[in-house]
Amino acid sequence: MSTAVDLPIGHPVAAAVAEIGAVLDHVINASMWSMTDADLQAVTAAAGRTVARVQALQVRLVGEMDSRDLGCRLGASTMAGWVRNELTVTLREAKQLASVATATRAGQSATGRALAVGRITLAHAAVIVAAIQALPVGLDPDIVVRAEADLIARAAHFDPEQLARLGQHILTVVAPEIGEALEAKRLADQEDRAARRREFTITPDGHGVEWLRGGLDTESAAILRAALAPLSVPRPTAADGPDLRTTAHRRADALVELARRALAADDLPDIGAGRPTVTLTLPLTALVAGLGAAVLDDGTRLSPAAARRIACDCRLIPAVLGGPSEILDIGRAQRLFTGPRRRALILRDRGCAFPGCDRPPSWCDAHHIRSWADGGTTTLNNGVLLCGHHHTVVHRDRWTILVAADGVPDFTPPPQLDPTGTPQRNHRHTQPG
Repeated sequence: MSTAVDLPIGHPVAAAVAEIGAVLDHVINASMWSMTDADLQAVTAAAGRTVARVQALQVRLVGEMDSRDLGCRLGASTMAGWVRNELTVTLREAKQLASVATATRAGQSATGRALAVGRITLAHAAVIVAAIQALPVGLDPDIVVRAEADLIARAAHFDPEQLARLGQHILTVVAPEIGEALEAKRLADQEDRAARRREFTITPDGHGVEWLRGGLDTESAAILRAALAPLSVPRPTAADGPDLRTTAHRRADALVELARRALAADDLPDIGAGRPTVTLTLPLTALVAGLGAAVLDDGTRLSPAAARRIACDCRLIPAVLGGPSEILDIGRAQRLFTGPRRRALILRDRGCAFPGCDRPPSWCDAHHIRSWADGGTTTLNNGVLLCGHHHTVVHRDRWTILVAADGVPDFTPPPQLDPTGTPQRNHRHTQPG
């Protein structure tokens, strides 16, 4: 059944839209069983880029309507209101389309061009527009151009949510001398607001359950997570089999166990049952001059002031970066990645290093790239963090792993999955900048 809409074809854009609709009508019910796996993968990826290009055309059309105030002349209160009603999309989607249309027409032409050729999606474009609009007023125009270009390039590796986090401190990448001071102030202000909003309540529901509700600032939450992590890992037993508790269940049990151990220590008025270990990475400027940001082992960013507080309040394992940093390898003296060896892997990989996986370090095993039995060493360049699932996948399917020159593990799939042997890497834990 045809879904084409009768359009005036006097203008090439109208003719193109009509032609796109006609082509889709022709193939919408075409059988796909005869496509090879390689062809199916290539066509699916190309279809995604085509969607982005059609969205770029839609952005231009909405921008032209907005320039003529056509939405309001047709009775809508805003251009986004017309888009929402006419395209039956959510208000968020309508505002996203309208904002990108306005920005790319008014100045962010690089974003518009990247969308037009399918390099980025509409969601990426909306994130880039928002990040550029959030930059301080009065910046050198060249800095703004470089910030936009940097975010467009990064969109090839990061989804819109990740790109939005990158955009929050893009100035630290393209103009460090400005961005570090601004980010230190932004993080400090954010932490002050969060600290004022912290709360914790325990409320009985009358049916045997006490509900824990509350919120913590990032610094406090990092300490709590570090204390709960070793107590909330799955613990199968020979008698009961695998641990069937959910993650939330294990975490609740860990909180109770943490309190029980604190009580057993009999020194709560002082420091309780001990202090957590927190791995912290910070540039020398953050430690000395209070500029830039520090990074916890889960990727959370903190102001230099918060980093100094953690150093006072808990056992701190610092990784201070002056110029290019280097973590010393540990030789074959020890077989297992424990203590400092495991912390070095966490500092580098930040979670499961398998491409696309976002599981945290606490879920991961330390895998010898070249096995210990074959003469592999317990060193940073011979180790990688893998969650239980991907640890199995690597052994079962014989993926090849190599730590590249920039210190990031590259994974090469076996020939049956990718005959080209193209290395892949995980960008989900990558720290921007």
